[in-house]
Amino acid sequence: MTAESLPAPLHTKPISKNLAGPKDPYFSRATSKAFELLDILDRAEASWSLNDLAAEVQLTKSSTFRLLYTLETLRRVRRDDQGHYQRARRMDSPAEPALFVEAAAEPMRKLSMTFRETISAAALMGNHIEVVAVIDSPHLVRMSNVVGRILPPHASSMGKAITAFQSDEVRERLLTSYGMTIFTPNTICDQRQLEEYFERIRQTGISCDDEENTLGGICYGVPIHAPGEQVQAALSLSMPMTRLPKEPSGLQAILDELHQAAADVAAILEANS
Repeated sequence: MTAESLPAPLHTKPISKNLAGPKDPYFSRATSKAFELLDILDRAEASWSLNDLAAEVQLTKSSTFRLLYTLETLRRVRRDDQGHYQRARRMDSPAEPALFVEAAAEPMRKLSMTFRETISAAALMGNHIEVVAVIDSPHLVRMSNVVGRILPPHASSMGKAITAFQSDEVRERLLTSYGMTIFTPNTICDQRQLEEYFERIRQTGISCDDEENTLGGICYGVPIHAPGEQVQAALSLSMPMTRLPKEPSGLQAILDELHQAAADVAAILEANS
């Protein structure tokens, strides 16, 4: 944290001194320090570095890092592009998937009415990415999805769309937790190729599952840039390869509407945050 952005010290007494004496056998000093960190970040107008937080709560850097790592894993704090810490917004927490589902309902309905293909939404839930809403295509031959399905972060459009925008640490955790399962001959399992694909997603804002999960099906996904630009969710449109538009303009129309739906969801989340 630079000198210009350093928040003024809070000068608050340690929570442990306010709530319990040092001889209280039931009092957890680690828990109290975690709440101190959350209190600091709740009050902060700017991000805090690890060094500054350690000094403020009077702990070593290693102890502070362990507490922050735990809070980050629980999605109660997040790190910005400089690696500094800040309080997570409401949509950063897996405890609030209903907020996203509610915000996505109308944009998903519009996509479904326009293209008559399967529309899905997924959200990051700790160490995995999960489908949280589905509107199935009315066609008899269709690509289906199921609420509650755990998505492969390397072989699904929404899984890749969300994973691409995570920190290196979180991205590695998602890939390790699920495993690099080979579903079809098109599944990307090479780490270097996958990282290159993630970079293309970050540049274009589009992810594609091109028969990587299921032969005969194709799916396009877009990330939802929630308040604070933190990607925790995604939308997708999936269809059989036989209905993929042959004209570039037809595919571009799908991608444009997906981007618009993602922007609409983000705007609703921003208004409700």
